[in-house]
Amino acid sequence: MRVITSSPSMELSGANILMANLLDQFQKTGVETEWMLTGHNPIDDDSWMGHRLFGVHRFPPSPILAICERQALMLEHLRKMSPCVYLPNFDFDMACIAPALPKETSVVMIMHCDDPVYYNFVARYGQLFDAIVCVSQFVADKLRRVYPHLVERIVHISFGVDAPAELPLRHDSCDRYLNIVYCGRLTFHQKRIQDLAVIIKECYAAHLPVRFVIAGSGTDESAFCESIARALADGFVRHLGLVQNMEVLHLLDKADVLLITSDFEGLPIVLLEAMSRGCIPIVSKTESGVAELIQDGENGFLVPIGDVNGFVDAVKRLLAEPSLLARLSQAAFDRIRSGGFTVQRAALDYLELFNSLPLSVRKVSYARNSVPIVPSKYKIPTRILNRMRALLKVS
Repeated sequence: MRVITSSPSMELSGANILMANLLDQFQKTGVETEWMLTGHNPIDDDSWMGHRLFGVHRFPPSPILAICERQALMLEHLRKMSPCVYLPNFDFDMACIAPALPKETSVVMIMHCDDPVYYNFVARYGQLFDAIVCVSQFVADKLRRVYPHLVERIVHISFGVDAPAELPLRHDSCDRYLNIVYCGRLTFHQKRIQDLAVIIKECYAAHLPVRFVIAGSGTDESAFCESIARALADGFVRHLGLVQNMEVLHLLDKADVLLITSDFEGLPIVLLEAMSRGCIPIVSKTESGVAELIQDGENGFLVPIGDVNGFVDAVKRLLAEPSLLARLSQAAFDRIRSGGFTVQRAALDYLELFNSLPLSVRKVSYARNSVPIVPSKYKIPTRILNRMRALLKVS
């Protein structure tokens, strides 16, 4: 079996971390794997991955609108590698080559997130794929309800992480700081880091015995750092920027709390990584994913989206109740180990799915050996095209 994945970028994200962990696990079981980087940006930092067992191959640089050329490169490569399983990851442009692939190539789309972008893409192109994997039961149920014609293709496979066998040791001094980490993209959209900034400032103003570590970067990084400038200058917050995934795991080994302030998620892989190391999650109560993993007050805290005071109150409660801190840490660790949220289990579930696809009747429900689909975002509207032609004619 061969498994090929692709992505338009190598940014540090839950989707890319999941894929890297899966490909490594597939390699360990004797499956040939590789990652194709298909974006037009020749500068794309993948240093966060560290050493991996699979190869990463990059497309040559091309103009941003050269979608047909990039699709042709991906198509040629997959035809050479067929029979294989192709995982487009979040590579929506390359997923649209599915109609032109050989019938021996299975295409599996992953719904990484409860995000309208994914639902809109599945609404338009869901019939192209042999299977659509949802990372949470909520997403799977929602997809089946909204698109009943795709129900036979929809599969629920949770994320998994390489969990340690034992709970990492932490300091037990009663007068130490509570170590709080945020690991992820620094963006206002989805991640709501504006809320994170307010939480930091509230804790700083109240002189709480806590310290924050921020690992990650993003489009709103400068504005975020400016808003917490005093806390940064006083050492109340450390901002590490983009770090390797292995370094993130070391941070989580030492941390007491993980904060996630997002508007929406799927099943954040950093949440699994944190809980697998006994790091207590204080996270937004999004509809998808987290509620399937966290029981409020039992192995973490679920806070209404945007409720900054709720986040601060959860931190204060952990500071006031050392026994609660220890109990929730152990419960978070146990949830991952006993709940089946390991990368080994996830890889086995994916391989079982891949092995079932060649026998599936779903392959006959759409035409292969056709031409790739050019996503609509690359198509110039007729009215604009006619106007451009008129202007050229006049000139």
